[in-house]
Amino acid sequence: MIIKTVAIGNFEESYIEKEISNGVNIILSDDNNKGKTILIQSILYSIGNTPIFPNSFDYKNYYYYLKFEHDSIEYEIIRKGNSFIIRSKDSFHLLEGISELKRYWTKNIFTLPEFQFKGKLHLVDMELFVQLFFVGQDGKNTSNIFNSGYYHKEDFKNMLLSYSETTVKNISPDDISIIKRKLDSLLIKRKDKLDLSNFYKNKSVTTGYISKIKDKDAFNQKVTEMENITEKILEIKKERSKLASKKVLWNATLKELNSLNRNIEVGELRCMDCDSSNITYKGQGKNSYSFDVSTPEMRQHIINSIKEKIDNFSEDISRCDAEIEKWQGELLTTIDDEEVTIENIVAFKSGFNTIEEIDREIKKIDDEIALLEAELETGKKISEDTKKKQQEFFERIIISMNDIKKSIEENFSEEYKDIFTKKGAVISGSEETVFYISKLLAIMNNIKHKCPIIMDSFRAEDLSTDKENRALELFIKLKYQCILTTTIKSEEKGKYAEFNNINIIDYSNHQSNKLLNSDYNNEFILLLNRMNIFFKWATDIIINIIF
Repeated sequence: MIIKTVAIGNFEESYIEKEISNGVNIILSDDNNKGKTILIQSILYSIGNTPIFPNSFDYKNYYYYLKFEHDSIEYEIIRKGNSFIIRSKDSFHLLEGISELKRYWTKNIFTLPEFQFKGKLHLVDMELFVQLFFVGQDGKNTSNIFNSGYYHKEDFKNMLLSYSETTVKNISPDDISIIKRKLDSLLIKRKDKLDLSNFYKNKSVTTGYISKIKDKDAFNQKVTEMENITEKILEIKKERSKLASKKVLWNATLKELNSLNRNIEVGELRCMDCDSSNITYKGQGKNSYSFDVSTPEMRQHIINSIKEKIDNFSEDISRCDAEIEKWQGELLTTIDDEEVTIENIVAFKSGFNTIEEIDREIKKIDDEIALLEAELETGKKISEDTKKKQQEFFERIIISMNDIKKSIEENFSEEYKDIFTKKGAVISGSEETVFYISKLLAIMNNIKHKCPIIMDSFRAEDLSTDKENRALELFIKLKYQCILTTTIKSEEKGKYAEFNNINIIDYSNHQSNKLLNSDYNNEFILLLNRMNIFFKWATDIIINIIF
C-alpha cells in the first residue's frame, strides 16, 4: 500500500498533498501547528480509524480523500462522517460504517487479520489494525495500545498471531466431553460466586458509612459520576436501537428493490409524470445519495451493497453490547465502597477481602467459559505445540526489537522483554521514541504487513542527532514507504540534506492553525467530481454513479 495523494476540505476551504514519495518522507516545519498532524490523521481517518484530530480542528465539516496504490492497482477513497466511497478501475462502491469498509477491504484490497475476540472469530477493526504501522504524537502508553477501551493489548497480540502461521488442531470427541465437563464445573463455580456477590451487595451498609457521606461534596461527586456513566449507557443503548431500526429498514428496502427486479421482467419502468425510463432511487436524509436504478446492472449493484449492510449490522450491535458491558462495570466500581461489615466478614470467610475480589474472580471464570465455548464453536483446540510456536513468534519480534534498539543506541544494558512494557513502568523521553521505532520496524520485519510506516512527531522526545541519523538509516534500509513528521529548530534547517534517499516536505510556510484555504478548492472539487460527488447547494450533495 503506497500513499499517493491526501486531500481534506469542503466547498469553502481545502488542502491537497501530492508530494509524498514511495520511500522515506519527512514532513517538517520550523514551528508547531502547521498542519502536519492533521494531514497524518486524515490519512488514517480516511481508511476507517477513529478520529483523533487536534481539538481545534472541526473534522466533521470536511471530506477526506486518499489515493493509494496496492499491487499496481490505484484506489481512491472519500470519507464523510461514517460514509465511504471507494473507486478502483471500473469499480465503484458506496459503504456505510466501518464494518462495511473493513469487509470490502479484506475482500477486494488485501486480507485483514482475524482473531478470537470475546469468544468469536473477529475481523479486526481499523482502529486496532492501524497500530501495526502507526504511532501518533499524543496518548502514548508503552504498557498498552493507544485508546484502549474496546480493544486491549491482548487483542493486539492476538492480531499479530494471525500473521504467525501457527495452526490449531480439530477437537476430538474426547476433547468435546472434557470441555463440556469443565464448562459445567465453571458454571457451578460462577453461580456460587455470583450468589455471594449478590448477598454482599444487597445488604445494608454499616452506620460507619453513614457518617462518611455527611461530607456532601464527596457524596455529590460520587452521585455525579454514577449519573454520567448511566447517561453513557443510555446513549449506547439508543445507538443500538438505531442500528436495529436501520437493519429493519434496509431489509424493507431490499425487498422493494427485489420486487422491482421481478416487476421489470414483465414490463418497463417509466415515470408517471414525464414518461421517462430514467428512474432514480434516493436514500433517506437530506445528504443522502441518489442512484440510477433504471438498468438491471445498477439495481444489482445496489442490492449487493444493501445485502452487505444488513450482514454487518449484527457486528455493530455486538460492539454496542460490549460497550454497555464495559460501562456497567465502571458503574459497579463507582458504586462499591469497602466497609467492615458482616458482609465483608462472610466474604473473607470464603477467601475474599472485598467485593472487587469476588467480581474479579467472576470475570476470570467468565473468560475461561468464553475460551472453552469458543473452542466448541470453532471446533478447534490450541495444542501445546501451537502455544510453543506462538511463544517463539513473539520471541522473534522481541529479539528484532532489541537488535534495532542496539543499532540506534549502540550501548544499552536493559533489553526489551515484551512488545509492551509492564504496567506502571511506562517509559518516556528518547527511550520512548526508540521503543516505538524498534516496535514498528520489528513488526514490519516479522509479519511483512502491506502498509507504510507512519510516525507523527518521530523525534519529539529529544532524540539526539546521532540516534536520529541511525534510526533514519534503518527506515531507509527497510525499503518501504515511510511517512515521518517532525518540528525542527531554526538552526536545524537543511539538517537532512545529507540523506539522498529522503523526501523532505516543508510546511514551515503554512499559516499556523490554518492548513486549509481556498487556493486548493478548484482542484479539490475536481477530485470530488471524479468520485461522482457534486455540490449542488451548500448543504446538499448529489452523487451520480457512472459505469
